[in-house]
Amino acid sequence: MKETIKISSKIIIAVVFIFSGFVKCVDPTGFSIKLEEYLVVFGMNFLTPLSLTLSILMCGAEMLVGIMLLLNLKMKWAIWIAVALMVFYTPLTLWLAITNKVTDCGCFGDAIVLTNWETFLKNAVLDVILVFLVLNRNNYKNPLKPIVQVFASVFFTILIAGFEFFNLNHLPVIDFMPYKIGANIPKGMVVPPGAVKDSFEVVLSYQKDGKVRKFNQNNYPRTDSTWKFVDSETKWIIKGDVAPMKDFSILSPDGQDFTDVILTEPGFSLLVIFQSLKDANLKNIKDINRLVDQAISKGYKVYGLTASSPEEFEIFKEKAKASYPIYNMDGTTLKTMIRSNPGIMLIKAGTIIGKWHHKQFRKLKDI
Repeated sequence: MKETIKISSKIIIAVVFIFSGFVKCVDPTGFSIKLEEYLVVFGMNFLTPLSLTLSILMCGAEMLVGIMLLLNLKMKWAIWIAVALMVFYTPLTLWLAITNKVTDCGCFGDAIVLTNWETFLKNAVLDVILVFLVLNRNNYKNPLKPIVQVFASVFFTILIAGFEFFNLNHLPVIDFMPYKIGANIPKGMVVPPGAVKDSFEVVLSYQKDGKVRKFNQNNYPRTDSTWKFVDSETKWIIKGDVAPMKDFSILSPDGQDFTDVILTEPGFSLLVIFQSLKDANLKNIKDINRLVDQAISKGYKVYGLTASSPEEFEIFKEKAKASYPIYNMDGTTLKTMIRSNPGIMLIKAGTIIGKWHHKQFRKLKDI
């Protein structure tokens, strides 16, 4: 019985760490965006340039520890690293559950979204199991020599790092984002049926005789002029579900909304996406223009999308010889749509037909 518990405990921790690390290694850029949110909340904005580096290290460490635990590679090392990670994660997720400063912890990337309390409870259960692993750390044996286990651990480290850098230089091998191929954007902009609705309470503060008292919307002194209104505060009881593509909005440089025009276009539309014109990789601009010319010759509509300012639009159009109109979108939405700057997305009647990283442009003979 004890042996069964020992093995199953190890497997549970290993599988959770491998899965958590894998879904983030698939998209290190996505987890770096989440880390930036954490750094801003904690007032550590000066570290945001390191968010991608931290993302690569943290995602890789989780996956590596999981593999080491699963294969009994340097078990004492693996167990103590797992303990160190959980000592960091557990208080953090408890704080998030209490304050709700960050609504999604990002522990499973975009593959599975948990509430902050669900995340903390998950970590609490893992902590209990991890205590058992610590107490039995000397009982996990591996027939391989220690030096062979070290080399195996290094091998998996290189393998994981290579996997992460592949996903950084290409589109993620598995797309967990709402804007995956086959998704219909207009449908994604609608809150699904049966979704949880917002529930909140408005707290009203009134002052009388130098004392401030709080009321709700049903009992505040609406007819008593001796009370003076001071302040109002909205307290969320339940944060309702939102549409998967809630911030999808396309605006012209002068502020006109072109979202419906582009999404209802019955034919093919090519979206050339520049998350930031200043930071865009323009080495492949000739390939972009070639693909754009091909698309136009086939009767496709072509639109440029960016979060940059209209002034930057004009400078860019001159520099890149871009013949297509450029519209404005939210920067986070563009990063969610495609992990490439620039990137290309092909849609038809609002449905995503294809997505390409800028490193694929040269190889694409024809969209």
